[in-house]
Amino acid sequence: MVITSKDNPKIKALTALHRRENARREGVVFIEGERLCRDAIESGAVLREVVVTEANEDWALDYAKGADVTVVSEKCFEKISSTVHPQGIACVVGQPDMAGTIPFRGNGKDIYCYLEDVQDPGNLGTIIRTADAFDFTAVIMSPGTCDPFNEKTIRASMGSVWHLPLVTKTPDEAFAFCSRKSVSSLAMHLKGEELDKAGITLPVMYLIGNEGRGLTDETSAKCTQLVKIPMPGKAESLNAAAASSIMGYVLSTLR
Repeated sequence: MVITSKDNPKIKALTALHRRENARREGVVFIEGERLCRDAIESGAVLREVVVTEANEDWALDYAKGADVTVVSEKCFEKISSTVHPQGIACVVGQPDMAGTIPFRGNGKDIYCYLEDVQDPGNLGTIIRTADAFDFTAVIMSPGTCDPFNEKTIRASMGSVWHLPLVTKTPDEAFAFCSRKSVSSLAMHLKGEELDKAGITLPVMYLIGNEGRGLTDETSAKCTQLVKIPMPGKAESLNAAAASSIMGYVLSTLR
């Protein structure tokens, strides 16, 4: 049966999942788009429901894996979609558990990124994608960092939220881990030493602060070292995602 009414209770329930408080309450994440849905399924996300238009029923048959399949009209899909050009494919998946402990490979090559109160979902998603690309051990976030399963974060990460451990820890908890495992901590700071002169060695955790205020003074003071990216141009700073990408590449070359 194809749902054709925008007032159908199922359509209203799916639309409500765009509000993260609703999705969190049900323990789910709403994602849409063929690539993101396929990647989540292939990465082991627990599939609760597949929602497709009639034109995409074959896709549902290939990927549903026993989950409920809801077929809706194009107009109804536009109602539940948050994208400008809906592809007619969406999934409701179980929200992954955040890692309870910070993983440690112990091979001398561990790299971590710690985010203190980063608020922009696009920045967070891009940073997670960078961490995935450069094979970080984990991304660690303060309790005040935005939701990694926000739809904008998932899209910016291009599905990387499913690929590596995401951990929520206070700065003190992260520093305690670094102390136990002999992991150096680098504060990204405008008063820091330039990267090419800093003598960085692995394992390492670099810390990036809030988009507006940067790292707090308290957190910066607890780091092993303050570092900065050399910028010979006129810009005074880089945004969080750009800085993290550069750091990811520089640190990966130390392996």
